[in-house]
Amino acid sequence: MPRSLVASAATLAMLCLTLPAAAQFDPVADYQAKTPSCQANPTAPWIGRASGETDDDPSTNQEAVSFVGCFKTRAECQTWLDGATGLIDGRIIENVCEQRSSQ
Repeated sequence: MPRSLVASAATLAMLCLTLPAAAQFDPVADYQAKTPSCQANPTAPWIGRASGETDDDPSTNQEAVSFVGCFKTRAECQTWLDGATGLIDGRIIENVCEQRSSQ
């Protein structure tokens, strides 16, 4: 194997080992980041809530996760909710789309 190829492979391996944890893909954090917040959508009539436990990291015990988002339609909320609960692989505590109460 050429010496430059070995050096490149070693450099790549060291780079991968030194990447911060935030640089690694985290499906729960990614889904939470893509969820339309209620603060940004204060008049959206549907609120979705999902919470439960997941073992996202196999080296740890169950970890609590929760998601809250606000949506224009029940269909949008339900589609989002299906994705959120799909990330919960343990006990599901909350799983609901409900109309925002008028104040």
